Amino acid sequence: MRALTALLLTLALLFTLGTAETPAAAPASGVTYEIFVGSFRDSNGDGIGDLRGIIDALDYIEALGVDRIWLTPIHPSISYHKYDVLDYYDIDPQFGTLADFDALIAACDARGIAVTLDLVVNHSSSEHPWFLAACDALRQSEDSPYIDWYGFTKGEGQHVVSGTDWYYEGQFGYHMPDLNLDNPDVRAEIASIIAFWQERGVKGFRLDAVTSYYTGAPTSITEFLAFVTDTAHKGDPDCWVVGEAWTSETDILTYYESGIDSLFNFPCADSTGRLVKGALNANGAAVAAALADWNARLHEVSPASQDAPFLTNHDMARARGMLRSKVENQKIAAMLYLLLPGRPVMYYGEELGMSGSGIDENKRLPMLWSGADASQQCNPPAAADQLQRLKEGAAEQDGDAGSLLNCYRQVIALRSLAPELTHGAMTALDAGHKAVACYRVDDATGSVIVMVNTSAAEAVTIDAAALGTMTLLSGYGLLQDSLLQDSDGCVTMVTLPGISCAVFSVK
Repeated sequence: MRALTALLLTLALLFTLGTAETPAAAPASGVTYEIFVGSFRDSNGDGIGDLRGIIDALDYIEALGVDRIWLTPIHPSISYHKYDVLDYYDIDPQFGTLADFDALIAACDARGIAVTLDLVVNHSSSEHPWFLAACDALRQSEDSPYIDWYGFTKGEGQHVVSGTDWYYEGQFGYHMPDLNLDNPDVRAEIASIIAFWQERGVKGFRLDAVTSYYTGAPTSITEFLAFVTDTAHKGDPDCWVVGEAWTSETDILTYYESGIDSLFNFPCADSTGRLVKGALNANGAAVAAALADWNARLHEVSPASQDAPFLTNHDMARARGMLRSKVENQKIAAMLYLLLPGRPVMYYGEELGMSGSGIDENKRLPMLWSGADASQQCNPPAAADQLQRLKEGAAEQDGDAGSLLNCYRQVIALRSLAPELTHGAMTALDAGHKAVACYRVDDATGSVIVMVNTSAAEAVTIDAAALGTMTLLSGYGLLQDSLLQDSDGCVTMVTLPGISCAVFSVK
């Protein structure tokens, strides 16, 4: 079956001729698509993205080839970003209702797309009933169990409770008081929240602000991550728990001791990360070497965990700018991270080349469904002070075989041919040229070799026979004379044009 699927996708992708559509019923890719809900798709004309809008966009999401979406917070909140939660058991009215959420889950299930929710438990909103009850009790010198749900101190501290000499910690501002994560009642409530959403069909949780759970105490953070991961896995052994730990490799490896499924690979991301540097400097070999070393260290700490590579997210400037607004660079970066072992995560609009930098609101500009038709377009966040520089949206790029959108589609489809990339061990290989990221990935089911030419102009010829006995699964940007094969169909020589990649099955 794998050979047949590979043949069909090779015919569709190898020479980048004909239709650019991703073949139907492709195997799972292991790629997650992050959606900043309020900026994604508007279904009711109020200018705010909503759950029904995501349902309307599922044809597009399915055609991308991703098999999971991550929704930024959807709970009632005062802010536009919703990271200050008022009620963990409901949907913000701007986004819809619980019935709309159930409809989204059903529609995703029908397409084989899992849903991951942002779980924000470092803090709540200062308007949450828990915090309001605690502050009222402090003002009246009364007892309340909710006082112990937060980190109150008397006489001095970070933020004052008005009308008292009590203070509380709120690392992200006075309006986001930190929860006391050592309190057994708080942990029981978190377990209840996880169970509530799992019962509604949620298959994953993204943990916000991991490094802030316990300031300067990695061991305590690791213990709490183990609690959340174990709780989620008890409700669903296949639940994917991924943490936002924007910190050093050393701390990230410490957090992996918790057994968490994944932590975002921040050292690889953003303008200073390995992926962007590799794409800009045409140094794929350095990317492969560094990521192979990283994956080996990760699996030594937690063998069952998976890396979560990404380019940017809702807190970072868009990849377009850091890749110098060149589609060629954006395609190279896409090939580099989407073919890495683990669970790659892509930010909505990245596949189109959307722009946005500076203040956070600019990084969350509306998804550009069309450069000509704004009927599904959301309004930008109120404080945004940049306009979208991209002119050709999803509608325009859809029919262009050479577009960035269709590059993303084809590379994700290519990834789906290699299930080894989900859990496999990565070994860097020497392709004889610094521009080529070349590596082997092995798991219990088989082995694949990945090659990515990060040069935009230079073709690179590789002695494939020296790397092993292998056959082509498929590629992107290859030409009809890119391969030499022996009489058994095994590849002996590969010529990778500029901006191309290939994945091979190893015998």
